[in-house]
Amino acid sequence: MLLELFAQALRSLGRHKLRSFLTALGVIFGVASVISMVSTGEGARQAVLRQIGELGVRNIILNARRPPAEELSEEQGQQQQEVRYGLTFADRQQIRDTIPSVQQLLPVHDKQAWLWFGSRRLAARVRGVTPEYFPCFRLKPSLGRTLSEVDGLEQRRVCVIDQQLLHAAHFLGPPLGLRLKVDNDIYRVVGVLPDRQVSAGNRELLGVTGTAFQVFIPFETAVQRKGLVRVEGDEPVRVELDQIICVVDDEERVVPTARAIDNILESNHKLRDYEVVVPQELLASREKTQRIFRIVLPIIAGISLLVGGIGILNIMLATVTERTREIGIRRAIGATRADITLQFLVETVALSAGGGLVGVALGAVFVAVLDSLTDWQPAITWTAVALSLGISCLTGVIFGLYPASRAARLDPITSLRHA
Repeated sequence: MLLELFAQALRSLGRHKLRSFLTALGVIFGVASVISMVSTGEGARQAVLRQIGELGVRNIILNARRPPAEELSEEQGQQQQEVRYGLTFADRQQIRDTIPSVQQLLPVHDKQAWLWFGSRRLAARVRGVTPEYFPCFRLKPSLGRTLSEVDGLEQRRVCVIDQQLLHAAHFLGPPLGLRLKVDNDIYRVVGVLPDRQVSAGNRELLGVTGTAFQVFIPFETAVQRKGLVRVEGDEPVRVELDQIICVVDDEERVVPTARAIDNILESNHKLRDYEVVVPQELLASREKTQRIFRIVLPIIAGISLLVGGIGILNIMLATVTERTREIGIRRAIGATRADITLQFLVETVALSAGGGLVGVALGAVFVAVLDSLTDWQPAITWTAVALSLGISCLTGVIFGLYPASRAARLDPITSLRHA
């Protein structure tokens, strides 16, 4: 019965192809906008989750920050031979001794250096880290291994490098065992990390701005070989720790732990020469923005569908007038009001569902264009497709009920006399 009605509805709509297409345009663009907007919102949500995953939800990142020159001069005076700022070993020890919720405190010591591949020279950031740094940020080598405790205890000159560094150096040989010249020291490559895209904001929070390349060496080797003093501009600067990664035992305790750490650092540092980054707070802030985004976009898309529904309502009312005599004949040969209602309702649903399918395809095209022309990286989900098709069919039912009921209420005798 329904299949027969559906086939009849398609034949009826096919008799006026252009009119049916123009009527469905509102639904087509409404569904396409729903697909595009929901996919954009989902893509943004996934991007936020990826960015927070890069930083670690249970992590608190402490970064050394150089205060303005006038504040340093006022605090340290002009007589001191070297400028001192940033995090210290004493800070790390005090946090360890006073905050039990911190499971790990991973020190990081950075220094800019030149890497030599034969005659090719590349700028990189040499990072002195402990073995726990790699699992903390989900860094798994594609070749070889990461650093070990023995590497640090024996202050070995070994390193782990990024795959993109090999690409930039046009190095084609086997990287493991490569003797890499870092400034005036030689380090043996024991591991290669796969290429990974880290967002610009996260690069800054992770302390890897200024260069695309990183070389990881044992923390103890970095302190012993590179020292704690470096040159910034024309002046010597002493920074004991460029970064401390605090790993908290429970996600629920991250924010209170961060407040406690900030209080400790504030009491130890007269200048605000540090930064406390809480990825969990960043996630909450971005989720709040996304929540607003997810509310506003469907409203805008709903307006488009409303316009499309009104178009369907208008055309179906005109169709009822055109087919008054046909309705009279059907009633005369035994069709009930329910049959007439169902007939017109199936037509409106077929029209809106067809528009919905075309809208889904058009929405997928919009998403592909957005993906190629912008950095938004929208993501189509089956939920968005099902929601869009469901809304388009519902639009047909809602805006088709009145024309269908009006057709069913026509007087058969009057309808047969209609020219």
